Amino acid sequence: MRNKLTFTVCCLAVSMVFASFASAQKPIAIRGGKIITMSGDPIENGTIIIRDGRIAEIGKDLKVPVEAQIIDATGQVVMPGFVEAHSSSGMSQANETNQTVPYLSVIDSIDPMNSYFRNARRNGVTSVAITPGNSTLIGGQAAVIKTGGDFVDEMILKPVAGIKISLRPVSGGRMSHLAKLRKALNEAKKKLDDKNKPKDDKNEKSDVKKDADKAKAETKKDDDKKTETSKPAEKKEEPKVESELDKAMFALLEGKIPAIIYCEKAMDVGQAMRLIKEYKLDAKLVLGRECHKAAKQVAKMNLPVVLDSTLVFWEEDPRTQEEEKIVLPEIFRKHNVKFVFQVGGSSSQTLGSNFLWYQAATAVKYGMPVQDALEALTILPAKFHGIEKFVGTIEKGKDADIVILSGEPLKVGTWVEKTIVGGDVVYEKEKDEQLERLLTGKEADSE
Repeated sequence: MRNKLTFTVCCLAVSMVFASFASAQKPIAIRGGKIITMSGDPIENGTIIIRDGRIAEIGKDLKVPVEAQIIDATGQVVMPGFVEAHSSSGMSQANETNQTVPYLSVIDSIDPMNSYFRNARRNGVTSVAITPGNSTLIGGQAAVIKTGGDFVDEMILKPVAGIKISLRPVSGGRMSHLAKLRKALNEAKKKLDDKNKPKDDKNEKSDVKKDADKAKAETKKDDDKKTETSKPAEKKEEPKVESELDKAMFALLEGKIPAIIYCEKAMDVGQAMRLIKEYKLDAKLVLGRECHKAAKQVAKMNLPVVLDSTLVFWEEDPRTQEEEKIVLPEIFRKHNVKFVFQVGGSSSQTLGSNFLWYQAATAVKYGMPVQDALEALTILPAKFHGIEKFVGTIEKGKDADIVILSGEPLKVGTWVEKTIVGGDVVYEKEKDEQLERLLTGKEADSE
């Protein structure tokens, strides 16, 4: 009886384990919606099959697995999750105190419970490049993080996305700031050159002299045997150990890690050009709003750029004293500069600029084609950080990072209905109690 009971308990335990495993691996089918793939033509009334966190199939009239969880997207729009190319949010504290710390990583400060991630999922953002702040010198390493997950390790998409360099002075003037930056770069460059310097073979002995030395050594060998045991062992030269600082700076100078350079003013763009050329940096630019005055220079550099969060503002002409309306997307498009958006920040002047979709909609308002604006939310920022193999489009084999919208993207009346990260539904508007309270004015039920 006892054995029978034990066997029954074991069977139940095994069944529960397999049931749990099957539940965890349950496929998802999104069907009935308009699919904007960002890699081809839209698919009306299409279906996406998701398995193990990735897109398994996409198309029309697909056979849906019997065991799949069905998400009905009829009348809705399905597209890749938004990718935010530059943000200092999501951390317990952004490093802007220690100025030359290329070895520090934002990963060590990311808090998955930070409200930023909840808001990002609500707004359809599925990946974000979290970077050190702009008030720094060499501020540390950026990382691309998924917005869904309970632990940092399971959220990491790209652990090292770049090293942040800021040309905005933390204290003092730009001259001293650049001097400190060049000093750090020059010191690292000298160490790297010394490390890579080939051995000097000019003083190598000739073959004849080598043979003579060998003969002398053999003769002397017998004489030394008697006293060999009494001699202290010669100390071997310890190999030089590279510091974490050196390793990070070497990777930067060798182009293994890109530089993410923040330019606050137009004059900083010229300095960035010189630094990139002199130190052969693989660079990306994050531009302050005044950098529109250097748009022509930026275009010559042919580098990807992140625009300031304030896309439209008024600026006074110093000569005429007249105010001119500045539209950043319009100016940079005129110079054929590829750009992506960011949100928030100290220069942000409008509530809408805290939303990535609003930034794209603003650009459309001032003449940017809708398709280009959507690319600036998805595939372009993915390419900006070299993660386009995983996210940015809806294609077979890519991560199932998907946003389902109530209507056409960039329309004011459109809501994010669901956000999916890695095949997990991480946000549902109908279950968003915080949003419901905001819209209805209802207070939360007291526990």
